[in-house]
Amino acid sequence: MSRRQAFTLIELLVVIAIIAVLIGLLVPAVQKVREAANRMSCTNNLKQLGMATANYESTNLTLPPARVDAPAGYPVPAFGVAAPATGTLQHGSITFLLPYLEQEALYKQYNMGLTWSDPGNATAIATIVKTVVCPSAPDAPQSRLDTGNTPGSTSAPRWSSAPTDYALANGVNGKLGFAPFSTIPPIPGYDPTNGATDKNQYTGGILPSGTISSFTTAMSPPFYGDIGKKSLAGILDGTSNTVGFCEDAGRPFNYRTGNVKSSSRSSGSGWADPDAEYWVDGYSTDGATSLGPCTANCNNSNENFSFHTGGFNAVFLDGSVRFLKQSLTMAQVAAMISRAGGEAVNLD
Repeated sequence: MSRRQAFTLIELLVVIAIIAVLIGLLVPAVQKVREAANRMSCTNNLKQLGMATANYESTNLTLPPARVDAPAGYPVPAFGVAAPATGTLQHGSITFLLPYLEQEALYKQYNMGLTWSDPGNATAIATIVKTVVCPSAPDAPQSRLDTGNTPGSTSAPRWSSAPTDYALANGVNGKLGFAPFSTIPPIPGYDPTNGATDKNQYTGGILPSGTISSFTTAMSPPFYGDIGKKSLAGILDGTSNTVGFCEDAGRPFNYRTGNVKSSSRSSGSGWADPDAEYWVDGYSTDGATSLGPCTANCNNSNENFSFHTGGFNAVFLDGSVRFLKQSLTMAQVAAMISRAGGEAVNLD
């Protein structure tokens, strides 16, 4: 009777080595498939935001505000925000879009008569809205509740705000149009030596509304005034050429070229946070210095930033979502943001 031969040690080692090679080939493939699925989900999220923006404009005959600031004595009637007796009422853009994102119940829970971070809105602003979270962000949304303090801080939370990975890019730092940078055409009406012209840096299609203190002139004049109602018809560069929401993922954790900076916080991370809107400053290629040539994926502190390889997703005001390369120049980014710059630019 013949006996079955067992594996020799060498044969066993060969089998183990083959299995290890196959696993080594399989894992990157699985990761690529997962990222492709995440990127598609991210694209769909931005598509929903684009549709919500269009539906809001159709229903209210105005685009939503990038943010609303209503201090005492300065109501914002265009968006139904009364002036408080004291303090300032502030609301973020996505709050206005909640009913158009199938979040009617959350919108009703949010009190527009209180500022976004008031304790009366605590439950609402801590609610995670999956539509505004990119699945490629490395940290779960539950771990990214923004307290207003540096992540890991032992200070008392100023608020607890659920994250968004999408924000309105609605301007460009005007200093980039002057020496020593000179990376964009000068913004009409902006003078870096005159603080009264600061508001002209808001060149985008969806703008802030209300009144807020300027960085340099306090309230004389204020940083921007009540813009009133603005329709899609007022986007003179065309809705297919003017961007709305872009990825600014990973906040409140501060990421620089893909690595987290544990000692820093990126502001505006909450979907209810009025600071979720931003203008582009650009960074150095290592993400360490503001006002540089890098237009995406170098620093997520109020800049274009994603965890997708090679670029970031953005939705334009015609509702189309595009994956934009991180190699875009600052002039190209300024052109896609501006609503009436008259630029002809290829973003592909």
